[in-house]
Amino acid sequence: MPGTKADSRKRSKSKNSNGSRRIWKTPEQRRLERDAPQVIPMYKTEKERRLDEIQKWMDENLPPPETPEWEALCTGCGKCCYDKVWEGDRLLLLTSACPQLDHETNRCRVYAERFDIEPLCLPIGPEIIEMGGLPEDCPYVENYPGYRGPKVVDKSLDEM
Repeated sequence: MPGTKADSRKRSKSKNSNGSRRIWKTPEQRRLERDAPQVIPMYKTEKERRLDEIQKWMDENLPPPETPEWEALCTGCGKCCYDKVWEGDRLLLLTSACPQLDHETNRCRVYAERFDIEPLCLPIGPEIIEMGGLPEDCPYVENYPGYRGPKVVDKSLDEM
């Protein structure tokens, strides 16, 4: 009967705790959902797939970034701080460097704040590896299969 306690229990069963209506599924619908194949994400671009592959390689072959072990890999050559420009599809490594690079020590003068101070300073990650921004003898990439670093040229940024 409408308005009785039994009737209100029936109505409450058809609503979720937030007041929305429940969608009742048949056993067949539940089985189909349970047995449905896992959805494998599709990549939007080839570049995203390559970046994921590089990240996976980094995770498997390098220590975690910003750890003492990560920092110890650096040989202090300073080449990653030199200016780079694109010429066609190839990155060129120039003779001019970031103003924060100390040429006597090959170390960054503002290392802890480098990403805040220098907008062109990029962390070592899949993007910089994918574009070939580190020299081929850099310990961060020297064992990366097929890695192609920048071409070294005897020109400064002003000469380009």
